[in-house]
Amino acid sequence: MSKPQLQYTSLDMVMTGHLIKRLVSEAGYSVSEIQHKLGLSCPQPIYRWYKGQNLPSVDHLFILSGILGLHMEDFLLQKDERLWLVEKSENKMIFKRLLAYAQKFLASAG
Repeated sequence: MSKPQLQYTSLDMVMTGHLIKRLVSEAGYSVSEIQHKLGLSCPQPIYRWYKGQNLPSVDHLFILSGILGLHMEDFLLQKDERLWLVEKSENKMIFKRLLAYAQKFLASAG
């Protein structure tokens, strides 16, 4: 029996940017605070991430993960990945991840 193969896709830059913006905002940080924590001379790179025009470097993702207490992978979304919202207390929303490739993997395994 052959081992099922995962299908890999590229990152969804726009959805990743929206997710980074949401995570930073929900943690209570402003753009200028993140700018200073990352040692950036101007805020434009952060706004570009938020718009999905660019992605943070690995170094910046690593620092963001430490600041927000998340894994670096939690900031990145694949093109075929979906998010859904789950209500939390005080009308706050949190993101939960549903990996489309995990469904494909399980479907092909069974």
